[in-house]
Amino acid sequence: MKTFILAAAALVAVGAISHAAAQPFDPRTYQDQIVGERTQVMVLGSPHLSGAPSNFDPAVLEPLLQRLEAFRPDIIAIEGLSGESIQTLWTYREIYPEVATTYGGYLMMLSTMTRYDLQLDMAEAEAEVRRTLATWPEEPTPAQRRRLAALFVASGDLNSALVQWWRLPPAERVEGDGVIQRLITEFALYDRERRNENHMIGARLAVRLGLERVYPIDDHASDDVILARSADLEAFFAEPWLTDLMADPAFTPLREASSNLRTPRQALQTYQMLNTPAVGITDANGQWLSMINRASPNHVGRTRVAEWETRNLRQVANIREVISHQPGARVLVITGSAHKPWFDAYLRMMTDVQVVDAVEVLR
Repeated sequence: MKTFILAAAALVAVGAISHAAAQPFDPRTYQDQIVGERTQVMVLGSPHLSGAPSNFDPAVLEPLLQRLEAFRPDIIAIEGLSGESIQTLWTYREIYPEVATTYGGYLMMLSTMTRYDLQLDMAEAEAEVRRTLATWPEEPTPAQRRRLAALFVASGDLNSALVQWWRLPPAERVEGDGVIQRLITEFALYDRERRNENHMIGARLAVRLGLERVYPIDDHASDDVILARSADLEAFFAEPWLTDLMADPAFTPLREASSNLRTPRQALQTYQMLNTPAVGITDANGQWLSMINRASPNHVGRTRVAEWETRNLRQVANIREVISHQPGARVLVITGSAHKPWFDAYLRMMTDVQVVDAVEVLR
């Protein structure tokens, strides 16, 4: 009798396993089984502010900043390259000559300039940043902030350096502790001239919230795939479909987003528009579906989308790594609006992530 019961139980177990095996694995099934609060991640799709008109006034971002501040993220991630990524691109610049120069040349120059005073290379500076933050006091001295700013620059993380610099009282933004005069001149340019959402939103918001840094999560290691096919891509883009897309009224608000930032109200409305799911789908269909639902020279459209998906996956992997250090945190990711629908889709697959509706926060 006992043998019969055990055999029956075994058959039931095998049946259950067979049924489970018939269902494809989906990590989202774990989301309701985790212990503790899920990590809340809000992806803010932004126009690239570098493309804003020359008379763009950063003050128009104030209503946006107030709403993001009310969200109170514990972590802010930005569409920038980490020092490790920059160093890799630079080391392999024979493979990535254009990418390494475009995205890494300036930061490598600043890093090199600073590291001579600190006597640390990029990797050593990154290690020192981590050691410094691990024992960071609640009330650091101005000298400690200046040194951390210099370390961030040497590690390739300029935006986190700006967070430290802007957290200093103006009278303490002086030379010393690894900060040289040339670096002070560069920092000043981000106050007056340079326009980018990484520092205008990310770093400024970190200062308001009392955070010590932002986290760069971008990746350009796949760019060489499409750069090698530039002739095919140019021929594909010369076809009528791209001109038709640019003239499509549904796509016009996306194309003109960087120009529609003239007043605080208009700027907020632009961000609200860019972060709606409907606009995300319009953007994805226009930019990416349009490349694979028609023939292209040597399948270059499919190659371009593959490169785009690779970059987005690597960026989301970087986000996942950052938030793994603080499960249950509130996270803000600031990225170009074209990335947002892809980020949201991939992040929803994570076992303990809850994607926050950006429109609700901005409302």
